[in-house]
Amino acid sequence: MSKISGTNHVIDSKDKVSFVKKILYGCGSFADMTLQWTLVAFALAIFNMELGYSAVLVGSVLAITRLWDAITDPLMGSISDNFRSKFGRRRPFIGIGAVCSGIFFIAIWFIPAGMTDTSFFIIFLTLSLLFYTSYTVFTVPLLALGYEMSADIHERTNIMNVRVFANSLNGIFMFSWFFALVHSEFWSGPSEGIRMVGLIFGLVMIVLGIIPALTIKETTKSFVKKQEKVSVIKSVKFTFSSKPFVLLVVAFFMALFAYNTVATAYIYPLRYYVLEDNATLFGKWNGLIESSHHIATVLMLWPISQLSKKFGKRVVCLLAPIFLVLGSLANFICYVPDVPFLVLIPRFLVASGIAGLFVLVPSMIADVVDFDELKTGTRREGMFGAIFSWVLKLALAIALLINGYIVDGLGVDNALGINQPEGSMETIIILLATIPIIGAFFAFYCIYKYPLSEKKMYAIRTELEKRRGIS
Repeated sequence: MSKISGTNHVIDSKDKVSFVKKILYGCGSFADMTLQWTLVAFALAIFNMELGYSAVLVGSVLAITRLWDAITDPLMGSISDNFRSKFGRRRPFIGIGAVCSGIFFIAIWFIPAGMTDTSFFIIFLTLSLLFYTSYTVFTVPLLALGYEMSADIHERTNIMNVRVFANSLNGIFMFSWFFALVHSEFWSGPSEGIRMVGLIFGLVMIVLGIIPALTIKETTKSFVKKQEKVSVIKSVKFTFSSKPFVLLVVAFFMALFAYNTVATAYIYPLRYYVLEDNATLFGKWNGLIESSHHIATVLMLWPISQLSKKFGKRVVCLLAPIFLVLGSLANFICYVPDVPFLVLIPRFLVASGIAGLFVLVPSMIADVVDFDELKTGTRREGMFGAIFSWVLKLALAIALLINGYIVDGLGVDNALGINQPEGSMETIIILLATIPIIGAFFAFYCIYKYPLSEKKMYAIRTELEKRRGIS
């Protein structure tokens, strides 16, 4: 078993995951990025700005899908944990989910302009429910697969680094440019651009999403095969009774919820205040800003990995809310007419903090699975991944719903161009600079209270291996 030795931590060969296997897993994570974030990030820009549908209706649909996820995510986690086949517990669902997710992702972007509000709401809601159900079938087993690829606490961080790196690589070169590509000269207009870009993105994600299902050999441990199946209700109860897990998901929820309550509204002061309603420049700068978020994430991955080995995951994770605070405060001074590059600063700082959360919280949840096995006698990576995934999606959807009401309440109207209601852009900037700080405070407190130190995790692993009869 791996030893505790500070910066000289050595991962045992049996716990090491090969570079090739990490790359194959990363292909699924690359697809996961587009499927998870494109609709969240660009729903307002596409359906409100471009197609003219109500921001409140768009936010309402996304919020309703999160309520649906409250049923499908835990159910998928339980099914995945209890499933047995010669292909493993996770891979069959990853493959099926990837294909179906891509199909319904494409269909969403074929919703036309000019429909009545009622028709738009029904069609957008139906397609979104089908898409997110398929996405749950794909992402919950994929995340669980990542949790169980290694028993070493630091190799788990390395795996989550690969996952986030693949996400960010997508963000730098693909996802972030969705809106800009819609306005490309290749298309006759934005309406055609929305359909064609959605089609291309969806097809690419289908191909990448099925790679881990087809290539990663999944080995189900003998002690897992022998464990009794756990009902979904009992599994959910076990999961929420785990104090370390609850602390982590509350920290994650509060940070992401507070930030995203106002985060996507930045597009309005950027377009109408900084860029004076220049749609072409807006597409380019929106892409650059979204891309800078992922560049910052990539730059933070190596320091996160190294520092967590030296000081522990909890200590390094505490830095994430601090970066969120610094990035939020930077909004006060970074929205200046005709100086769009300043908007990169708050996004870069916030992204540095979010990188810490997205790498270390899943890695710590993988540790919680060991703690939970010691307590309950079962391994349920699928359920832990499902609840974590749902919390993330819930935070984003409720935040977007509130975001829609904020935009609507301020009277922001795309038809007005630069003549938006007096004070509306300034109010959005103030909200960007203040609201995320509240969530960062709660996140800091929860992470501070997280009890599973590195020393404790090694003691837990020793006890588990003794219980399983592993020397």
